[in-house]
Amino acid sequence: MSEQTFLIILLLVHICAGVFWAGAAIYLAAFIAPAVKALGPEGAKFMQQMAKTNKLPLVMTLTSILTVLSGILLLWILSDGFQSAWMSSQHGVILSIGGGLAIIAFLDGLLVTRPTVNKMNKLGNEFAATGGSPTTEQMQQLIAYRKKIFKADNFAALVLVIAVIFMSVAKYL
Repeated sequence: MSEQTFLIILLLVHICAGVFWAGAAIYLAAFIAPAVKALGPEGAKFMQQMAKTNKLPLVMTLTSILTVLSGILLLWILSDGFQSAWMSSQHGVILSIGGGLAIIAFLDGLLVTRPTVNKMNKLGNEFAATGGSPTTEQMQQLIAYRKKIFKADNFAALVLVIAVIFMSVAKYL
């Protein structure tokens, strides 16, 4: 495989995974989260089902990993091994800021959202196994987890919007 073919494939992986990741994060924050909030207690059930049925946390994790790793590799190639002259150029700085923002969103998902979704699912499975409704304490915990997820998802969506803007205009500034 030629270097140019590899670069094109890497760029396609980065763009496609990034579009999915950012688009899904924005869609979740802007449309799904408000609908879940409006559903009240039923919203927690919806969130659990969505996470189980479509493996959303796994898909989001994999696409974010692909985006970040392919982005780092692209930056490495473009900068000829992170050469300081290129990295300090306007193009290099803007791409680096966009990449840094994407990494912040990735860490938010990995360290806040994903573990909280796992805790929420574990708690949901506990009261589902008993066949009963959640206790008041369990319901309060689910609501706290949901609030934490929404806050983290809103933050990630905002950061990803800004990262996408930086990435898309970098070549033209």
